Amino acid sequence: MTNLLSGRVCGVTGGGGLVGSFLVEDLLRCGAQVVVIDDFSKGRRSNLDQVLSSVEIREVDLEIAGTALNALDGCDIVFHLASRAFGVGHGAGRHWEILQHNEAITSNVLDAVARLRPDRLLVASSSCVHRDDGPDTVGELRLFDGEPEMANWGYGWAKRFLEQKALILARETGIACTVVRPFNIYGERYAWQGNSSQAIPMLVKKVMDGEDPVIMWGSGEQRRTYLHAGDCAGIMRHLVETGWTKGPVNIGLAETVTVRELVETICRVAGLTPELIADTSKPEGRFVKSNDPTRLLEAVPDFAPSISLEEGLGRMADWYRREFA
Repeated sequence: MTNLLSGRVCGVTGGGGLVGSFLVEDLLRCGAQVVVIDDFSKGRRSNLDQVLSSVEIREVDLEIAGTALNALDGCDIVFHLASRAFGVGHGAGRHWEILQHNEAITSNVLDAVARLRPDRLLVASSSCVHRDDGPDTVGELRLFDGEPEMANWGYGWAKRFLEQKALILARETGIACTVVRPFNIYGERYAWQGNSSQAIPMLVKKVMDGEDPVIMWGSGEQRRTYLHAGDCAGIMRHLVETGWTKGPVNIGLAETVTVRELVETICRVAGLTPELIADTSKPEGRFVKSNDPTRLLEAVPDFAPSISLEEGLGRMADWYRREFA
């Protein structure tokens, strides 16, 4: 297959973030010219240390009207990953705030895309758009099918709006638009968000801090599918390179582990054996969150994770040592 990214200018909003920084590296390996658009409120410049001399950084807050137009100027392809996303515990009582923050980013970025007319656009939605009472193994459900995931209610609605607006824009402008819905992405470039952090970094820190017992939110029996950010980034790049526009693509696997099994693996890679206690007074989200990969494998037929969960959690343990030791 011809490398369609070679020599193209690719703008990555949120390019200093967990997935964005891996995507930046992936695009550079394909010969693309990369513009990183980030305010570094969550993303970090250190995530780009290996490629700083090879990228252009445009530091802007995309929530501010007008900033996106200059930030995306000259980009042939736009990967829109920037959002305000936190762990499940952050959402309670903040759904309106989360919705408004993300809506501002969506409106500003898509308005700039409409005016600048890049050739291709990828928007990163979320598995949170799916309803809680759907099947345990979720395919790409219709966008406005019931309420989005209630633990991330405001964020889920913001991502639904992002998808719908991007599709309307694509239909009216002819811009090739790819929509992805990632499931539980993790990795060692996570920026610690304190009590608003997501599940894996929160659990890694608890174990590595030597907490005993380690308290798990919810029953501990809730099941999740996890994928490393490097693998997620590779899928995003492939979808844009091949021009996928045949509907949203869930980025995730069918295989799941319980939260208890997840913590046990963290303990194993850390060489620790704390007692594990489930706190059922805390939210746990939907009980099973697994992806039907049928469409993903149609779009990326040879996909297989390059980083196992155990290897990825080992990298997270190294992340802890760098951040907190």
